[in-house]
Amino acid sequence: MTRTRPAAVLAVAGLVLVDGWGPPVAQAVAAVGPAVVAGAVAASRLRRRPVALRAAWLVQLAGVLVLAVGYTVFQLTLLLGGTPGYALPADPFFLAGSALVTAWLLLLNRGTRDRAATVDAGIAVTGLGVAVTALLLRPALAGDPDPVDVAFTAVYPVLDLLGLGLLLRLRLAGRAPTRPANLLAASWGCLLFGDSAFGALVAVLPVDVRPWLGLPFQLALLLQAAALAHARSDDLGTGIPRTRAWSRTHWVVVGGAACLPPAVLLAQGFAGVTVDWLVTGAGSLLLSALAVSRVHHAVLSVQGQADLQGRLARTDELTGLPNRRSWDAELRRAAEGGGPVAVALLDLDHFKRLNDSQGHAAGDLLLRAAADAWRSALPPDAVLARHGGEEFALLLQGDLVAVADVLADRLRRVCPAPQTVSVGLAVRRPGEHPAALLARVDAALYRAKAEGRDRVCTAAPTG
Repeated sequence: MTRTRPAAVLAVAGLVLVDGWGPPVAQAVAAVGPAVVAGAVAASRLRRRPVALRAAWLVQLAGVLVLAVGYTVFQLTLLLGGTPGYALPADPFFLAGSALVTAWLLLLNRGTRDRAATVDAGIAVTGLGVAVTALLLRPALAGDPDPVDVAFTAVYPVLDLLGLGLLLRLRLAGRAPTRPANLLAASWGCLLFGDSAFGALVAVLPVDVRPWLGLPFQLALLLQAAALAHARSDDLGTGIPRTRAWSRTHWVVVGGAACLPPAVLLAQGFAGVTVDWLVTGAGSLLLSALAVSRVHHAVLSVQGQADLQGRLARTDELTGLPNRRSWDAELRRAAEGGGPVAVALLDLDHFKRLNDSQGHAAGDLLLRAAADAWRSALPPDAVLARHGGEEFALLLQGDLVAVADVLADRLRRVCPAPQTVSVGLAVRRPGEHPAALLARVDAALYRAKAEGRDRVCTAAPTG
């Protein structure tokens, strides 16, 4: 990094000197050189790009090469006595090259389904687009200019904003490494500045800046070449999409862009110029819609996370059944309801022996298999939960209490062979506390084990 900075400073200083005071041939070489450099870097690294994204990188290489042809045609036109303006023979190459490079970013974004990143990028581009249109493009197009001038004046900034938005979306979705993404963002910033702002400065600056009108584009191509040459540029568009946490840069870019339309209104008001109500109003409406969409998505995301945490707190991770806390709460509610209630405890026989001989993986597999088999054998209103370890609990209410012994024996019979299970069962007495009911069920379970296991023992209905 320490070596590249002096070289970059010297390259920029050389471009400034040649653009401003160099002979025409030197200016032409300086204008075409960055495009050639970018194309050479893109070609040299093509074979290292991920195979899945090779087509995207081919599109990018084609775009840079077409832009190089465009700069060459443009400089030849100037050397032959042509004057800058629309439309020139180089414009089809500039449009095609810009469209191809934008398509490259679009291909890198393919498969990234991140609504938050999309909306955030839309907010940033909309705010920036309002400022560029209201302060630069609309004044430049005042006075009913030629339709060709209108089209070309608008299309280049639109492509720049689209490319910047796609790059920002890729970055916010976590699929663009920091350094290459920053270099590319600076590149597109130079393009936007050159296509919209720099030309407008010619009319307002006291110094004639026309000799340097190509400088933003030269810098953009050098920045793009630096981004493509970076070791982590291969990671652009790769990896698992993930929405990045809001960093300070995120707040500045997205939040600052959202403030641009009102800032434009204030600037026009203080300057005493005509307020462009159409652009700022339409842009503000779009920003409001995007902001509402972003808030809606954030609320749904938070609610989804809360629901997920709630489910995890109530569910046994291994079996997918309700956990003991959830089952205890169901038992309390059933007892408070006053209706008939039956409870069974199921304990897998000699489970510790299985764990010791075959390992915990075999034990986990048995727990999941038993839970699946029992869940399939029960009616929907029955509540089966993992009570702890190899023990499961069953809660029956209403009409199911009358067939509690039948259901308990069914669970014993469908236990995955050759595994067996011992079951203790009890029907709640009127007014009986849940803890007392569980104590009777537990005693019935121990009796089932004492009598030889693989059986259902029912507690006496009266004490």
